[in-house]
Amino acid sequence: MDFEFLKGIVPCGTSYASHACTVCDFYVLIQNIINFILFMLAPLATLAAIYIAFLFMFSGGSSAKITDAKGKLWLVVIGIFWVLGSWLVLNTILEVVANKGVFPWPWNQINCEVSKASSLPPTSESGGGASDGGGAFGGAGASGTFSGATLSEQEARNNLQQAGITVNKGACPSGVPYTNVSGGCTSLNGVKTSTIEGAIQLKNECNCAIQITGGTELGHASGSASHASGNKLDFRPNSTLDQYIQNNYTDIGLRSDGARQYRAPNGTIYAREGDHWDATFATL
Repeated sequence: MDFEFLKGIVPCGTSYASHACTVCDFYVLIQNIINFILFMLAPLATLAAIYIAFLFMFSGGSSAKITDAKGKLWLVVIGIFWVLGSWLVLNTILEVVANKGVFPWPWNQINCEVSKASSLPPTSESGGGASDGGGAFGGAGASGTFSGATLSEQEARNNLQQAGITVNKGACPSGVPYTNVSGGCTSLNGVKTSTIEGAIQLKNECNCAIQITGGTELGHASGSASHASGNKLDFRPNSTLDQYIQNNYTDIGLRSDGARQYRAPNGTIYAREGDHWDATFATL
């Protein structure tokens, strides 16, 4: 049985969510239930107001009927303020508890900082990726990332596919800039393990569609934290992704080229360029 009403309420552990449940997801579930109840009460309050309006219209000038209608109207008004006040108090308490005593901003947004990408299986410790081609992450460290480790083209695509992230084009021919390929291409060979983990974490936390439109292909500018070094990915914009980045990350102003930048709590910088998000993941 397909419980459609669970979409948007249960944030994890279902076919509608892409990650296993964490403690933070429990708080998100409670908040979603509170918001769902509030959403259901809104049309009921509207129907009650319409009913009371009819009582006034068909009172026929009777003072008793008018008094009765006024009494019902006050009950509805008091009920609306009681529900909104309860929602305000409960949400504030929930968010302070969920965010460990730090008052959240923006308000009414629980910030789950738990990295779901850390639950992915390990791979080899070599910088070139696992020799068995299994496409799994690896190495040492608390997050499952081996410092400086990179993935092969197939390993990176396998892990992205498992996480529900798509890549817009096939890989570029070896040694050929993407600008010289008819129809374009997108390569991921040599991308940092931590960069792919960061993309998967973004996918899990925003629960939105993620499509990569730029990776390690030749033709991008070089640098210590660039596409060439495996620290950058380009994401295709969409309304859900755009709102998540803009509402949850810190606006740090314009880049030298005029792109608006947002910093995530983990240090990743998202710059909104013309037709994509340019994401620079923290170097490990």
